[in-house]
Amino acid sequence: MKTRLSEDGTKLVATYELHPFDFDRSGHVTPWTLALLIGYARLTAITEKSVFCIPGYLKTITSFLRYQEFHLHPAFYTDVKPNSSVVVTVGVGHVGRTSYELKGNVRLAGSGVMLCSFSVMSVVVDISTRRPVALPESLRRKGKGPRPKSSLPFPSESPATHSQQFEVRESDLDFNGHTNQSNYIRFCSDAAAMATKAGRYPSLKGNLLEYPVKRIALLYQKEALLGDTLNVESWEISSKPVSLGFKVKRGEDDVIQGLFELHGEHAQRAKL
Repeated sequence: MKTRLSEDGTKLVATYELHPFDFDRSGHVTPWTLALLIGYARLTAITEKSVFCIPGYLKTITSFLRYQEFHLHPAFYTDVKPNSSVVVTVGVGHVGRTSYELKGNVRLAGSGVMLCSFSVMSVVVDISTRRPVALPESLRRKGKGPRPKSSLPFPSESPATHSQQFEVRESDLDFNGHTNQSNYIRFCSDAAAMATKAGRYPSLKGNLLEYPVKRIALLYQKEALLGDTLNVESWEISSKPVSLGFKVKRGEDDVIQGLFELHGEHAQRAKL
């Protein structure tokens, strides 16, 4: 990863070279790889003084994700090839008393074609107490725009039509010792692939990779730790054609809720 500041010095710009192992068997970058690249750029941005440097970060202060949303453009599926490079640009959005939004986009290096736009909300907490702490006024003044709207949570009772278990492994953890946000996308994707093969969604049949994802939204409610057994419940959302809902649970607790909106109307296979 190579990083620099934008011309006005207010954004972090990170360039990544993609490798064959970043792609799935259909020839597309996996959405959890995309989330991981955006995560690396976000982490760099909040340690960069001119962007949004949080005092004491990873020493006395850390941040937990609350909500994130990715919008994948058609070029994400048609223009990105192995050994391509992508450019992730991260800037500051809404800033509250204890929370902040980092938002930006991912473009193909060289052409500048838009691949993805994203918004990520995090809460700042004390490492020892795990309680929210107020951001300095100097950082709050960097905020731009209103608080982003959330597509989640779902109603308390959701009609799950498929359930699959995953165990959190050492390689699934982030620097906070929690399951890395990108792995929830992988868990949901793997569960949805099995459900699609089993015919558990009325509009989807066969191979899930034939239905490219258009939008991903995730709401983080609790932490999942090493050794936890997570149950991924999923269903097709009747009020949102070509969309899947997810609840990742640990016992009776909701860990995350997720939404995958797929390309194409009426659940037709996307011809991208």
